[in-house]
Amino acid sequence: LHDVARALEATLGEPRSATIIWRPRNSIELDDKAGETLLKMLEALEDSDDVQQVYANFEVSDSLLERMGSEN
Repeated sequence: LHDVARALEATLGEPRSATIIWRPRNSIELDDKAGETLLKMLEALEDSDDVQQVYANFEVSDSLLERMGSEN
């Protein structure tokens, strides 16, 4: 990874930031009830000053995302 970072820096210049992000290979599909509960929990985590990053591997319906977005 360091070799790749050095090669990119040599070509493109120094980055503003560089971090490793673990991306899930699989995601789970949640029904609206479980999705709503999880979205509320994730929102609470993101609002916490002690939490720096929040990751999740789930899928919910677009209608639930729209409904939850309009409630905020």
